[in-house]
Formats: sequence, C-alpha cells, structure tokens
Amino acid sequence: MNQAQQPPSQVLGVLIPGGVVRTDFIPSDPSGTKFTLALTGISGEDISTVSELVFFLLPGVSLPQDHGAMLFWQIVSTPAPNDMSSTPFTAETTTTEFELVGAIANHKPSGAFRTGWATNETLSAASSTSSTITINLGVSIEPMSSVQNIGVIQDKTTHVA
Repeated sequence: MNQAQQPPSQVLGVLIPGGVVRTDFIPSDPSGTKFTLALTGISGEDISTVSELVFFLLPGVSLPQDHGAMLFWQIVSTPAPNDMSSTPFTAETTTTEFELVGAIANHKPSGAFRTGWATNETLSAASSTSSTITINLGVSIEPMSSVQNIGVIQDKTTHVA
C-alpha cells in the first residue's frame, strides 16, 4: 500500500462485552497495514469467561477500497517472579502463534466474534499458573480477495444500523 492508500491510525475499535471500547491499536509495521493491541489487566480466569468480542470500524472512517481488516489473537504468558513451577508456561515468556478471530470490511463494518477462549487448551494451561496472561490482538489490512479466500467474509451486503 502506498502512503495515499494508508488508513488513518485510529480506524478500528474492539469491545469485550462489559468492558470499555478500545481504539488504541498501535501500528506494528512501516506499511501501515498491521496493528496490535494488548489486552492487559485481565486475569487468566477472567479471560476464559470472554466468549465474544466485537470488532468494528469507527464512525466516519473506512478501509482502503477493496480491503478488509482481519482480527487475530495470541497468548503472551509472562512468568511471575520467583515462580519455579515445571509447567511449560513458567520457565520464560511464552508467545503463541496468532489465530484468526474474524474480519470486517467497508460493506460489513462490524462483527461479533466468538473467541473460543473458554475451551482453548493452551490458554487454559497458561491460566492455571501464576503467570501474567496478556491477549494480544493483531489486525492485518488485506485485499478482499485474501479475506474472502480465507472464508471469513462471504458477501458484499451492506449492513446499516
């Protein structure tokens, strides 16, 4: 994407039901197409109760034409000081690969997506330690052909509230 096609840095929002709207995604690469947001301050026990999250474009902004925003998540587990447990999540900081949550686009500017965190074995294992758990959300702005190829957005129906 060239400079003229880059979306403004604050075009996306996420909401965990019962929480506050978060719009503080941080650009994570020079192209302006990758963003991250760390969900910190949530205990491992609380994370597993989050069954859905809402991902959306902010009012009055749009993505580049024929592009979508794909939302991913990953676990970062940081051991507590002095924790000498033998579980795999306590020896050092552990980061999982990103997993796809869902996608939005200009014609589908919001979506409520199931997290699957309550039944995720890796998250369960990390939560059972005294480690600090952070969920990193990652966003990748991709051509619609890529988004549709993965199957997370099928139609071009416009949804208006």
